[in-house]
Parts: sequence; structure tokens; C-alpha cells
Amino acid sequence: MTPEQYVQKLIEISKKKQQSLLQILNLTKDQTAVIAEAEADEIERLIQSKQLLIDNINEMDAEFEVYYSRLKSILNIQSIEEVKETQIQGAAELKQIVTAIVSAIKQIQSLEIENKKKAEEVVNNLASDIRRIKQSKVANNGYNVAARMPRPSYFFDQKK
Repeated sequence: MTPEQYVQKLIEISKKKQQSLLQILNLTKDQTAVIAEAEADEIERLIQSKQLLIDNINEMDAEFEVYYSRLKSILNIQSIEEVKETQIQGAAELKQIVTAIVSAIKQIQSLEIENKKKAEEVVNNLASDIRRIKQSKVANNGYNVAARMPRPSYFFDQKK
């Protein structure tokens, strides 16, 4: 393969990765809304969908690495940054796509951090609600002790 063909293959893989990352970004945004509503089943579904996309991205990354290594060895370079954009057709496009990928990853990371904080708040609120319910139950049981006790019997001596 020529360097241009390797670059085209890298562009193709990168575009697929970018689309998958945009899907993950949208799922993460959906997850933000679902966390606020505390819908555990929907959160689980979104996480599973994101995991499938992440698995696909990992496969793309492995494929990308193979072609990238071959390109570097053909051009005898250490990084794609060493290639002048005019030297190989498509190099500029590849750099733009990689920049967009990095930007999408940063957005996803930022949203994930926010989602983690919101999820922790939801869990803490649920935990405090559970504690409050348990305390109310204990207090309620304390008031109802007399109702559960057997009634005392009284004997009246009428022989006087």
C-alpha cells in the first residue's frame, strides 16, 4: 500500500470512531436527564449501549494502530505530526478528524464527571430517605408497644 492509501484507511477508521463517539456523547447527555429522574432501568440500558460502542471503538483503535504503525515505518517517522500536510494527500483531513475526536472525548469526559456527581447525589438522597424511613419505623414501633401487649386482667373481690 502507498502512504496515501494508508492515510485514507486511517481516515475511514477515524470517521467511524468519530461517529461512535458522537453516539456515546448523545447517550451520555440522555444519561444526564435520566439520572435526574432516578430511573435505574433506563440508566442501565444507556450504560450497556455505551459499552457496546466502546467495545467497537476499541476494535477500531486496534485496527487504526496497525495501519498507523505501517505508515510510520514506510515514512520513517515517529508521529503523523512530522508529515507535512502537503506531503501526503489526506493528511490534513486526518488531522482534522483526530482533532474532532479529541474534542468529543473531552466533552464526554466532562459530562461523565457531572453525571458521576449527580448519581452520587441521587444515591446519597436515597440512602438518607431509607435511613429516615427506618427511623420512622422504629419510632412507630415504639409507640405501638402498648397495643401489642396483652391486656391485664383485674380481679375484684366482692366479699366485703
